[in-house]
Amino acid sequence: MPGYFISDVGDMFRTYLSPVTEEESQVSRIKVREIFFEAIVRGYLSEMNEVLTPIEKETFTYAGEFMLYMQALRFLTDYLNDDVYYGSRYEGHNYVRARNQITLLQHYQDQSTQLKSIVSKVLASFLVKD
Repeated sequence: MPGYFISDVGDMFRTYLSPVTEEESQVSRIKVREIFFEAIVRGYLSEMNEVLTPIEKETFTYAGEFMLYMQALRFLTDYLNDDVYYGSRYEGHNYVRARNQITLLQHYQDQSTQLKSIVSKVLASFLVKD
């Protein structure tokens, strides 16, 4: 079903950038794979470049920050509310998920300059084709 680019792209970043799932409790294993970031950007923009507004293109990396932050808050809120929304398989499960997403967000923000550069490079490659 159609969605908003910020949610669609952000959720792809949240889901695919880390080599481990949101279930990972060892935060040292969480990182941002730039090669996956570039693949998502290239794939998405290959279909949506002409549809997105200039502001959406300019803030493309914000989609990841938005979704990672929102999901971390959702997991933490669920943990604090006795796991009524997502449920949990063990004590502290949603706390682990929240910590995971915050860690990924921190790495994502630390690499912000590189990620924005990737988006710029991909967008520039579309201009060359025109």
